[in-house]
Parts: sequence; C-alpha cells; structure tokens
Amino acid sequence: MNSRKPKFVHVQLVDISWLKGATYNPRIRDPHRFELIKTSLRKLGWVLPMYVTEEGEILSGHQRLDAAKELGAQKAPVVILYGLDLERRRGANIVFNRATNDMHKNDSGGSLAERFPMSVVKEMVNDLPDILPTSEAFFPCMDMTVEDTREMMGKNIRTFLSHAIRQSESLYHWAKTSIPIIVAGKSRVVNGIGRLQHASEVGISDVQVIRVGKEKGEAVSIFLNQLSMDFDLEDKYADVLRYNSFRRASNRQEFLMPTMCCDLITAMSKSGKTQRAASTFNPENEKHVRAWKKWYGETVLDFGAGLLDKSLVMRDVMNVDCVAFEPFYTGGKDSGFDIEAARYITDVFLERVSSGTEFDSIFLASVLNSVPFSTDRRRIVTLVSALSTPGTVVYAGAISRSSDRYLAATGAKDNISNHETQFDSSFSAGYEEGVIVADLMKHPKAQKYFTVDEWRELWGQGFSHVEAYTYKPNQLVQAVARDALPTNPIELREAIEFEFDLPFPNDTLNRVDEALDAFSARLQMAI
Repeated sequence: MNSRKPKFVHVQLVDISWLKGATYNPRIRDPHRFELIKTSLRKLGWVLPMYVTEEGEILSGHQRLDAAKELGAQKAPVVILYGLDLERRRGANIVFNRATNDMHKNDSGGSLAERFPMSVVKEMVNDLPDILPTSEAFFPCMDMTVEDTREMMGKNIRTFLSHAIRQSESLYHWAKTSIPIIVAGKSRVVNGIGRLQHASEVGISDVQVIRVGKEKGEAVSIFLNQLSMDFDLEDKYADVLRYNSFRRASNRQEFLMPTMCCDLITAMSKSGKTQRAASTFNPENEKHVRAWKKWYGETVLDFGAGLLDKSLVMRDVMNVDCVAFEPFYTGGKDSGFDIEAARYITDVFLERVSSGTEFDSIFLASVLNSVPFSTDRRRIVTLVSALSTPGTVVYAGAISRSSDRYLAATGAKDNISNHETQFDSSFSAGYEEGVIVADLMKHPKAQKYFTVDEWRELWGQGFSHVEAYTYKPNQLVQAVARDALPTNPIELREAIEFEFDLPFPNDTLNRVDEALDAFSARLQMAI
C-alpha cells in the first residue's frame, strides 16, 4: 500500500464580520433543524471548524455561522483553503456538507432527521450546561491532537462506510484538506469514522483528533451525524448540472446503440421475442442493413447524438439519410465543448426542420438519462413530438433503475466496479426519485434512472401510443412511441427557448430565433 502524507488543518479564530456566505450554497434552511443547530452550539460549542476561502467565502458552516450570530458570538473557528477555483469551490461546498456526517449514499437531511425524534435529542442535552460564546470552552475544535491511525482503527473496528470514505478522498485529493475526527472519552469515534477509514485505507499514518467528554459523546454523535440540511440543487446548481451532465469522453464507437436496433434484432430472432445484444447487428452486413432500412426507414433523426459517431455509422456505413442534433458537442474532448461546432450542427439540423423533412424514425439513446430535471425532459418530449409526422416512430432508450450502475450508485448493491462508486461521492439528489449526483469536486453532474412506468408516462405526454418495456441485455428501459399529440404552441415555444439556448460554462447555444423560425415554417403555425 502506498502511504500518503496527512493533510493537517490549522484552525484559527477570526471575526465573524469577515465571513460571507457563498451565493451558490444550495442548502435549504429548515427552521426546526436550524434551532437544533443553535442548541448544538449552545451546549457543545464549535466541535468542528468552518472551512472558508482566503477571501472569507464559506465552503462549510453557513448554518452554524448564522446560529452563532444569533447566540451573540463574535468569533468563529475556521480553516482557510487557498487556490480553489469556482468549480472546485462549488464541489467542495456539497462534499463538505456530506463529509461532515458519517452518511451513506442514500442518506439525505430529511432521512437523517427522521431517525431520531428531535424532542428526544433536546431532552438528551437538557442537562448539559450552556457554554458562553465568549469563553474558550465554546471552541473545542481549537484543541486538537495528532494520533496514530492504526491505533485509532484498532479501537474502532466497524463496517466500512464506502460513501464516507469516497467523500474524504474527494476532499483529500481535490480540496487538499481533511476534517478532524471526533472522539468521546479515550477512544470511541463519534464522528468521522469514514474519515478515519479513509486514512487507514490509503496509508495515512496520523490523523487529527478532537476529544469531547464521555458525557457529551452521544449528543455529538447525533448532532454531527444526524443533523443536516437538504440541498436545493434545482436552483443554485441548475445550469452547472445541465451542461456537465452532457460531457462526453473521447470514446467513439463504430456500432449502433441498442435503441437504434434492438427492436429489429428481437423481431428477427427465431421466436420473435428473444432479446440479444445490440452487437448482433452488423452495420457493414448488407443483409442486416436492408432489414434495418425496412424496419426503421431511410431518413432518421439522431436526437442527442453525442460525438456523432452513431450518426456517422448510419450515414457513411449504412447509407442512411441520418440527421444529427447535439447541442452539447465536445468534438471528442474529455472536457469542455466545441461551441462553434455545436452551433453548426444545430444550424444544419434546423435547415432540415425548416424544409419539412419527414423522419421515418427518431432515436434518443440514453439522452434523457443526462437531463437532470423533469421539466427539461418534458420539453424534449415536446420537441420530439413536434418533429414527428403521422408516419414517424420514436425509439427511446434509457438506463433503468434496475441497472448495476444505479444500484451501485445508491449503495443498494455492493462490489460493483464502476467510476461512480470507486472515485466519486455520488449520492441520491433528493429532489426526484432516481436522480444521482456525482463527480462533485470536478464536474458535478446528475443522472436520472428510470422505471418502465416512468418511461411510459414520460413519452405518453407527447404521443398517444407508447409501448414501454425492459431491454435486459443492457439493463435499459425502451419506448416505442407513435402518433404524436397535437402541438401546443405555448409549450413548444417554451421548449425551444430552453433547448436552443442551453447553457455552456461561459456562453449559450444562442439559436432560439433560428429554431422558432424553423419550427414555425415546419408546422405552418405561429410559435
């Protein structure tokens, strides 16, 4: 095992007036839980320090600072972190809020609060004396010791908290910092067992420890592990989650996605029902291509085409008239976007829309997994419906909630090797069932995983006939949608204004006017 150097923190007292909240902080204040934070400070003091930037912008501790102000405190204990850019600060803000608690993947502020009746918590600390905010006792985090990791682990043998360990890894690697461990009495870790396990896992020899009296141990454990505010990611992180969810790595493929051929493969099996892997279809086999064209047609739309690799297979290898639309085109780069290329792709697509091109099939291959909010997904269905003529069939696929990827990301299934569980602090977003947030310290992204019923209901908002089923070889939900519902011009305009002005980090797609003109010409109606 490769040992790593400890990233010890230095805690200092600063004037409260120097500190300022982060505008991107997504925490939603629950008044009841906020009162408990005040109770925690009044009875226990600052057990853990705040974390701030060199300008005093708060990364961790917004609620505690406000509570301390109401208690009359003039000073606050802080750890100052240097050199974090905005994206890194955003990620650290969320990771700190989860890393402070010994959380599991599926924990949220609300679920934690439900485990212990708050009346019981208040009664537990009722006999503890109040601590004056002007006294040294108000700042127990100022008194830290350095202790041997292995020795501390030997006294705290517990089940490993993989989610908490990954969060500690994120802070260690990306924010270049750590959070001290809280010990009650001589040896019992009451907060930070995941942080201790991380240090042991990667070979960090020593950890910083803050000790509290044995009589306070249970209260500290509950207040630090079970008390947390929920996130409002839909407000403060909306645009970041939108464009980061569409990032594409440079992994071009020369075969079709299941959504683009699995119905044909199933129908052509001996039983007419056997589901086989998409690789069964060979785009270079003339017999396969003839069958494909008979099934899907010769003019198709690849909506959300990613790297355009599948579009090019259909166009150049299979000789299909394939129109591609990809507003977040990266050009195969591992990060960032090729904005001008995205606009060019959009312009070509809008020319075909305006000219009235009738699509035999429209494909959406896992596109809506990458759309983090339900309103945005409904808008895409509205657009696809408006692009459909009476003969158009829509084939849409998405990763299901029964997939290994989702089960691993939520902690429902262990021992699955994938990027989310091994390297990122992924967790359930909380604002919608089946949404996972991950990659917080680099490029925060959200992924939505679907049930068959959700998938059918979503596409039923734009089409009168929807068949939805599970495609087991790839753990997908699939939908075949026909007969588009009548276009609502108000809803279509909202969808166009969303989709054709999608946010980039420092720009937008900027094609709303062109899209309004193209759809108006296609549908022969004012939008």
